[in-house]
Amino acid sequence: MSQNDESLDLERALEIAVRAVREGGEVARLRLGDPGYLRWKGHRDVVSEASFQVQEAIVSTLLAEFPDTGILAEEGPEDAPMPVDATHLWIVDPICGSSNFVQGIPYFGISIALRTEGKIRLGVVYDPCHEDLFQATSTTPATLNGEQIVVQQVSVGPEAWSSAVVGTDWPCSGERRKQAKAIVTSMLDQVSECNLMGSPVLGFCNVAAGRLHAYWHLDLKIWDIAAASLILERAGGVLTDAAGVTWLYSDGGYLASNEIIHNWTLNCIQAGLNLS
Repeated sequence: MSQNDESLDLERALEIAVRAVREGGEVARLRLGDPGYLRWKGHRDVVSEASFQVQEAIVSTLLAEFPDTGILAEEGPEDAPMPVDATHLWIVDPICGSSNFVQGIPYFGISIALRTEGKIRLGVVYDPCHEDLFQATSTTPATLNGEQIVVQQVSVGPEAWSSAVVGTDWPCSGERRKQAKAIVTSMLDQVSECNLMGSPVLGFCNVAAGRLHAYWHLDLKIWDIAAASLILERAGGVLTDAAGVTWLYSDGGYLASNEIIHNWTLNCIQAGLNLS
C-alpha cells in the first residue's frame, strides 16, 4: 500500500490490523501488574514503559506489511511529524485505560483505525484481558468475536431514559472535569446507572454491542475515538459531539448512543455544562 496508491485492499488491511492488536494485547497481558516506569504527561495522565512496548509491537507489525503508510500513535514519538496528509493513515492507541493498566486492573482496550482519503475505513478494538475483539470496516457490519453486533433496541419514551445504563469517564483535570462532575450528579437521578468505565474506547464499543445504552466523555483525542466511531456506526449507533453536531470537528466532547436516548442524554449533558 503506497502513499501514492489510492487503492486499498480492505480485507487484507483488516487481517493485519487484527494481527497487530493481538500482538500488542499479548505484550499488555504479560506486563499487566508490571508496567515499568511511569511518566506523567499531565495531571492524572500517565503513560507506562509497557505502553511504549505495546505500541512498538503494533506499529512494527503494521509497517512490516505497509511500510509507506502514515502512523499517528498516542505515544509519539513526540518529535515525529504529524502525518495528517497521508493518503492512508493508521491511528493507534496502545492502551486506552492507562490508569487501570498501571494499577493492574484488567480492563483496558487496544485500538487501531485506518483512515484513507479522509475517511475511517477500518476499526479494530481489542480487550486482551477478556479476549473481546470488536471490528468493522466501512463495507462490513460491526462484530464482536466474529458475531454481528447492534446497539440495544429499547422502547421509545421517558421510560427508555429512566431505565438507561450510561457510561462515562473523567477528564484528567481542569474545567471539563468540573463539568463532568455536574453532569454525572444530574444524570444519577435520571437514569438506572451511570458507570465509570475506565476505558473510553471500550465504553463506546460496549454501546455498539448493546451492553450500554450510551457513553459520553468531554475530553478525548482522535486515537480514543477513531476505531470505535466506525464500529459504533456499523452497529447502528449514533455518535455526535457534546453539542449534538458532527463528531468530526469535536473539541474533545463525544456522545455515543443507541439513537433512541440520544437527545435525552444530550439534554442532560448540556444542562450540566450550563450549571457547572
